[in-house]
Amino acid sequence: MTDDDLCRMTASALVSRMTSGEVKAARLMRAVLDRIERLDGDTNGIAHVAPELAMAEAESRDKALARGDAPGALHGLPVTAKDLLKVKGLPLDMGSFAFVGQVQKDDAEAIARLRRQGAIPFAKTATPEFGHKVLTDCPTNGVSRNPWDLQRSCGGSSGGAGIAAAMGFGQLHVTSDGAGSGRIPASACGVVGIKPTWGTVPHETTTDVFGSFTCVGMMARTVEDVALGLNGMKGADRRDPWSFGGSDHPFRLPHDPLAALRGLRLRLVMRTVNDWVDPDVEAAVRHAVDALMDTGAQNVGEIADPVYDHSNALIYMRAYQYGRFGHLLEEFGERMDPTARMSLIQGDQHSYEKLAKAMRARTDIFHEVERQFDGADVYITPTIATPALLADQKQNEPLIVDGIDRGPLREAWYPYTVPQNASGHPAISVPVGFSSSGIPIGMQIVGPWHSEERLLAIAAAVETLLPWADKWPPVAS
Repeated sequence: MTDDDLCRMTASALVSRMTSGEVKAARLMRAVLDRIERLDGDTNGIAHVAPELAMAEAESRDKALARGDAPGALHGLPVTAKDLLKVKGLPLDMGSFAFVGQVQKDDAEAIARLRRQGAIPFAKTATPEFGHKVLTDCPTNGVSRNPWDLQRSCGGSSGGAGIAAAMGFGQLHVTSDGAGSGRIPASACGVVGIKPTWGTVPHETTTDVFGSFTCVGMMARTVEDVALGLNGMKGADRRDPWSFGGSDHPFRLPHDPLAALRGLRLRLVMRTVNDWVDPDVEAAVRHAVDALMDTGAQNVGEIADPVYDHSNALIYMRAYQYGRFGHLLEEFGERMDPTARMSLIQGDQHSYEKLAKAMRARTDIFHEVERQFDGADVYITPTIATPALLADQKQNEPLIVDGIDRGPLREAWYPYTVPQNASGHPAISVPVGFSSSGIPIGMQIVGPWHSEERLLAIAAAVETLLPWADKWPPVAS
C-alpha cells in the first residue's frame, strides 16, 4: 500500500488498522504532510501546519499503543480545523492581519474531544477574514481554489476544509457554519458537510453563545466519516447553554440505508427567494429525489415560495460581527478584505429598531422552516443554485451567469443555507453528480431539531444510490 493509498482511505476504514497497529500513526501523518506539501500549492487550502508537532504527537500515539495503552476511538487519525477555531500549538489568524502569529495554548472543546479520543489535530484550513463570506480568499493567505477546476472558488467560509476533504489532506475536517459555511464548500468541492442542530457540538468560544448563528460541524469524503467525526465532538458542555438540549448517545447509521427510506416523507423546495436555478443543478437534485422515491420514499409535494427575510438576518449577523471585530477597524481597516471592512462599517450603522426587527425576523424564519415539515419528515433543496463560481467572484457583486444578472449573491446563489443558521435546524449537503463542465453538485437535506441521525441515514442512502467517494479531482493524483 502506497502513502497516497493511505491518504485516500476513509477514517472509518483506517480506524481498525490504526488501533491494531497495522498502520502506524506516524506513517499516516507523514504521508498526509507530504501530500499537502506536494499538492496544496495549486489549491491553497491549508493555512497553517506544524509538521514537527504533528509528527511528535503521531509518534507518541504509536509508543502508547506499543506499551499496551488502550487506543482511543479515533486513534492516530489526522484532523484539520478551520482557522476560526482554536487548536493548541497552532496560530489562530482568522485570515486577518489583526491576529497573525497568535499561537494558541489550548483547544476549542470540539477539538479537545477529538484529541482525547486519539485523533491528531495537525493543521488549520483556510477561511476568509473572520469567516465573513462564502468565498475563500483573505489578506493573509491569498485565494483558495477548487480542486475540480482551479479557475473556480472552493466556496466558503470553510473553503479550506472543502479542499482538504476533496484532496485527501487528512480524514476528518472540523468546520464552522454561520450561513452555509460548511455546506456550501462541501457542495462546491464534492464532499459531505453537516451543520448540526444548535449545541449538538458545543461552541463555547463564540463571544455570544445565545445569539450566534454559527455551529461547529464536520466535513469528510463519506457519510460514515462525517458521523464518526460528529460523534467525536458531540455532547453537552456547561459553557454552551444550547448543548444541554441534545443527547450524548452516538449517531448510528443503519445497516441497510435503503431500508431507512421506506415510508420517508420528503418535500422538495427548489426555489426560495431565488427565481433561477442552474439547469444542471436542478436536474441532478431531481434525479436524486427520484432515486429516493424509487426506493421507498414519498414526495409529499413541492413548496415553490417559502419566504425568508434574508435582509434582516444579515443585519443580525453584521451587528454580531461588528460587536466582535469592529474595534479593529481603526488599526487594521486598510489591511482588511474590502468586504470584511464594509461589513463592519455597516454593523456600526444598525439602530435599536433594526436589530429588534432582525430578532423578530429570526423567529419568522424559524416558523417558516418548521412549516416545511407540515406532513413531511425532511425537506430537500439544492445546496447552491449553481456549481462553484469563478475564483474572482466578489461577495458584494451579483451572481452573473451567461451574461445575465441573477441578483445579489446571498439571494441568488445560496438562499437555501442561510435559514437553518437563523432557525437552528440541522442540515447536510451530499454530492449528487456533476455539471456538464465536470463541477460537483450538492443537495441539501434539512430536518427538525436533533434529527441528525435521520439526516445521516438519508445521506447514506443517497451515497448508496449515487456513490461519489471513488471520484477524485484531477489535481489530487
